Amino acid sequence: MPGFPRLGAPGLYTEPALPTHGLLLQSQFLPDGLISTHDRYGTIHDNMSARRAGRPCRVKIPIYRDKNTPWPWKESLQFPHQNNAQEADARQNHDNSAENFIYGDSMAFGPSFCGLQVTMQARNLREARYLHDQLSPLGPILMALSAASPFFRGFLTNTDVRWNQAASAVDDRTTNELHSNTIKPAGLHARWSSTAMYISDDSQLQPAYNSPEIKADPAIKRYLEHHSSMDSLLASHYANILTRDPIALTKNELRSHESLDLFEILHSAVWPHVDFKLPSKDGAAGWRVEFRPLEVQLTDVENAAFAVFVTLVARTILHYGLNFYIPIDKVAENMERAHTRNAVREQKFFFRLKVGRATLDEEAPGSENPDQEYTLMTMTEIMNGSLSLQNSKGHSFPGIIPLVQSYILEVFESVSGDDRRTIDKYLDIIRKRATGEMLTPASWMRQFVQGHQDYHQDSFVSELACYDLMKVVKALGDGRIDPAELFLCGQGTKKDKF
Repeated sequence: MPGFPRLGAPGLYTEPALPTHGLLLQSQFLPDGLISTHDRYGTIHDNMSARRAGRPCRVKIPIYRDKNTPWPWKESLQFPHQNNAQEADARQNHDNSAENFIYGDSMAFGPSFCGLQVTMQARNLREARYLHDQLSPLGPILMALSAASPFFRGFLTNTDVRWNQAASAVDDRTTNELHSNTIKPAGLHARWSSTAMYISDDSQLQPAYNSPEIKADPAIKRYLEHHSSMDSLLASHYANILTRDPIALTKNELRSHESLDLFEILHSAVWPHVDFKLPSKDGAAGWRVEFRPLEVQLTDVENAAFAVFVTLVARTILHYGLNFYIPIDKVAENMERAHTRNAVREQKFFFRLKVGRATLDEEAPGSENPDQEYTLMTMTEIMNGSLSLQNSKGHSFPGIIPLVQSYILEVFESVSGDDRRTIDKYLDIIRKRATGEMLTPASWMRQFVQGHQDYHQDSFVSELACYDLMKVVKALGDGRIDPAELFLCGQGTKKDKF
């Protein structure tokens, strides 16, 4: 699971108990003992704090409002003996409004929550750039499908994924950098954010798809264009990385004359939801694309299903030359939509109507008005297709899973029966998640807690409810429970057996 439900909550969640308010994290909720003793991690924390120059770490997660949840909700109402100071800090540091949000005060509330990342190697630079762009619109869709984070600091949240939580925890921008009218370049994204721009040299990429708000440092961009023979898009992409400060640099690294080593120090401290990765210095790895927004799942079979599905989607994209472009600001909006509680069933997402080149859609790629090329779709429409959604030529939207299935039939005719059954099982998990037949881990865990005897409809996850949940999660991981028994809608929680 992405994170322990009661991390930072009052009560015992480490063994032995560790004191908070340490010299490193200076957190009211988390002890320094949670952090690795390796110097690098403490250095990253200190440097991020120094860059903020007194601006506190701001993690605000909306609380889920249940029947007996005090409203407006304040942490001091739950734990007045230890959170009065926290609430005062929250009011001062969060626009004078701490109501209805759960507060986190440390970088450790971000990277300590786990994701599932899939890295794929492309044949060359051009293919990697194209794959980076086509996977970017899929990021929020698959993040919502994999949702597994319904808790924060021992409370039920009004969101199901961890992305914005991590982004806030590692946001080290200075006060000036937070206000785009006071810095150059304007619009500096947080280190952890949705992908800032498309970078492909493919003819399907129209200039209107990229945001005019993202402007690379002009001096760095010019240097890269003139001295590295980069085109404008690639130079802008790397200029946005090189304009940042490093967050951890050793003396030996500082003295290094290897420019690639220094670049990797900067690049490794920027975390978009789809990452474009250079070949390794030793040549062992080529141009790669890393898909980062997935939530880690409760079982091996679910993790395998998502990892294999992302890989199959990537190969399908390359095989058919698919076109998933929508304006990049709509990708960012979809990332916010994916944070909605139960987004799979209750949210719609912007997605492209015509996804093929002329060989599939019999239509030249690109139109004069990109706003007419996409529409709001449900999760099942995006993943499974819809006859009611048609492009300007009257062709229905095929759906991601049917496209993957067509690719498998064309390319893997000789695949063994066992392998094909395994792939079909993985695709069935994705399909059932999209239709709502199978709950996301977030929805299932939320239902487990809400149905527990020690839950009082007040949004609080007690130690007993958490303990019983973790026992069932362990049984799932050990293979003692078939996840289909729990996650299929209407099948119950099985909590009484453990």
